Amino acid sequence: MTGAALTYAHRLMAQLGLEAIALDGRADPAPLAWRRAGLMAVTGRADGPALVCPAALASAADGVMMALRAITTDVSWPLNGALLLGERARLLGLTRSGRMSANRSCRLMRVNDGEIALNLAREADRDLLPILLADHAADLSDWAAIERAAVGCDRGTLLARGIEMSLPIAAVVPPHPPARLFPILRSARAAPDRPPLVVDLSSLWAGPLCGSLLALAGAQVVKVESRTRLDGARSGHGGFYDLLNADKASVALDFHDAADRRALAALVAQADIVIEASRPRALRQLGIDRDAEAARGAIWIGLTAHDDPDRIGFGDDAAVAGGLAAIMAKGWGEALFVGDAIADPLTGLHAALAALVAWRQGQAGLIALSLAGTTAFACHAGLASPALLRDWQAQAQADDAPLYPLRAPVGTAALPGADNDRVLASC
Repeated sequence: MTGAALTYAHRLMAQLGLEAIALDGRADPAPLAWRRAGLMAVTGRADGPALVCPAALASAADGVMMALRAITTDVSWPLNGALLLGERARLLGLTRSGRMSANRSCRLMRVNDGEIALNLAREADRDLLPILLADHAADLSDWAAIERAAVGCDRGTLLARGIEMSLPIAAVVPPHPPARLFPILRSARAAPDRPPLVVDLSSLWAGPLCGSLLALAGAQVVKVESRTRLDGARSGHGGFYDLLNADKASVALDFHDAADRRALAALVAQADIVIEASRPRALRQLGIDRDAEAARGAIWIGLTAHDDPDRIGFGDDAAVAGGLAAIMAKGWGEALFVGDAIADPLTGLHAALAALVAWRQGQAGLIALSLAGTTAFACHAGLASPALLRDWQAQAQADDAPLYPLRAPVGTAALPGADNDRVLASC
């Protein structure tokens, strides 16, 4: 599948109205990019061989980076997009575990009429398992017990019940890639000659990655957190958190305080680009109207787990909803996890490209991307036939090139609220 990254980059640029811009087509072939990004270490069974994904996701990520390079001339972008897909797993030393995610929080389980993925990244969700599985007698304290209780359940019932309970749950389904990922935006202003002000209300991985890439492109990025609920990634790997947030100013506010909510509204009203990954209800509770902000000329990046913005999800279960476990089942005979929460970096990359192009074209509007939908769309980069997959696997296993060098943070991320006085004074 030679040129998969270039073909994918052309697809993206065509959707963004930039077909005439020349692209540098240099990229590693899909299986080599997969191995060199460290993704084989987190794909496959723990007691089996490291595997190549039958979807050319590394080529999709490389295609996004090609497009980013094409619209900028003076930015020190990461080596390639594939590197970003495997970055966290390498820093954390994660390993593959087949039907359990690399971070061990999500599990693929067989049910009466199919398979589902259930993510228990939030400890409090374990209290809901007796209701989800309609089993109040069993001890559901470990995965083996949860799987036993799930076997006799109906997939549709479990899925509907889990969604209603705001649990991160997904069915193992084939990918249904949308024909179009990016919306058609309206012109709002002349193309600007200054860096944008970006307000990053997101947390964890996809949104912060988007913000960090915009910062690399010269944007002034302000990370906003709730004082009572800081970005959960702060308690994770410090080096990875710094990679995503070291080049951002930090504002921390009490969202229960009226004065702080007014400060937030004033900051958002000044933003050229807003990144958020909240359910609509949460935005309304903060008094933020994203449609009004887009109408006044902002670029609003709305990231969700699924196309239904009220549905909860994380990177691993959203990737299953995007079709990756089913792709593994077709290619390797069993539904397995792919990479490490791979829907997150894929979505962050695509969001950064869309935001940067919109800014440079003087456009405004809502750019709504879901983790599951973006993952499915990335399958447009190519799906290997059984024969091609065997060839990819052989290429990857024979490759002895070093892994892509990991990035170093530009510094240490600011403490929560370190820049409150400076940033809010301008509001």
